[in-house]
Formats: sequence, structure tokens, C-alpha cells
Amino acid sequence: MLDASYRAARDRVGALAAGLGDHQLRTPVPATPGWTVHDVLAHMVGGAADVLAGRLDGAPGDSWTARHVAERRERPVEELLAEWERAAPAVESSLPRQYKGPNLAADAICHEADLHEALGLPRTGREHWQPFLEVMVQLPGRRLADTATLVITDELGQQWRSGSGASVLELRADGYELLRGVFSRRSRRQIAGWDWSLEPPGEVVDRFGAFGPRDDDQPVPTG
Repeated sequence: MLDASYRAARDRVGALAAGLGDHQLRTPVPATPGWTVHDVLAHMVGGAADVLAGRLDGAPGDSWTARHVAERRERPVEELLAEWERAAPAVESSLPRQYKGPNLAADAICHEADLHEALGLPRTGREHWQPFLEVMVQLPGRRLADTATLVITDELGQQWRSGSGASVLELRADGYELLRGVFSRRSRRQIAGWDWSLEPPGEVVDRFGAFGPRDDDQPVPTG
């Protein structure tokens, strides 16, 4: 499943990147401060190239991702896409069948949405990210352990219940927004502003994102 998800995401991002002009490629990406659209693409390609080369020291830390960008900052999109195509089979063969934790398929889904939001494009289709939502949305409640029970319901009526505490906190939110929040792509203020049954404790808001909290509001795309 994940190999197909990665392949499809690479195809979509590649088609998008191939049609961008210089100004769009230089557009800052709010979700990844300090990076442009070209930089995000360079990181995605660099991660795949490192899997092919077995060059994974420091992965997935900041120094690892920064190297992807630095090594490819001056390279044209055509070269980046050609490198990605060469490396992609190695990534696909390395992916587990089911999504259970960080890997380049999830990274591709996350960064594809980063690019859409930076460029003012509509959100990516639910069929592409639904399997990742199923796993990621359970993380915030699990971090509460026995202090509370978190019940999350999306706009389709899908529900996730996690945690084992006596107090129950309910959240109703759009599925896309939930996934972006768990990927640490929504700010504390944005997460606290969702439809909670009670004002969410600061601990819940701070620990909602898998990669830590953020304070910079992010652009929310149209459906």
C-alpha cells in the first residue's frame, strides 16, 4: 500500500513542479520556515537519493534534511525530477506494507500538502491521505495516557477514541485539518480554535502535533 501511495504522490508532486515558473519555485513555504518550494522539492528528492545510496546517518533530523537542500539548491527542476525517478524504486521497495510510523511515504503526503498551501492551491484529495489520517489521528489521545480520554470525530462521522482517563474531551474537526494538525502543520491558536466540547488544556494543544507545537498560523486551503 505505501509503495503505491509514495509512487502516486511523487507523480503528482513531479507534475506540479514541472509546471512551475521561477517565481513560484522561489515562493516561501510557511510549513517549513526558511525553505522555498524548490527547497522542499530538493529535500524530497534528497531523501529518496539517500535511501538509494544507503546514506541515512542523521535521518530524519534537521542536519539530514538541510543537506538535501544545500546539495541541490542550484539544480534545475528537470534534474531533480530525473534524480527522483532514478531513486524512487529503492524507496518503494524499502517501505513497509502498512503505515505505522515515520517513513518517506508519509513525508511525501505531508510535503505535497505543504506545497499546495504555499502556492494557494486547493487541498489534496482525501483518497490520498485518508490511510495516514487513520493512524496519525490516534497519537494525541495516546499521549494523554490515563489522564483523559480523547474522542475525535471528523466531518464524515468517522470517530477515534484514545486515552483511558475518566474525563472525556471531544473534538469535532475536518479530517484534512486533523491530519495537518497531527503533522504539526497547524498552530496552537488554530488547534485551540477547533470545535472542542470543552476548552482544551494547554497540554493537549501542545502535544497534538507529532513534531511539536508551533506558533505561526498556517494557510488553510479550500476544499
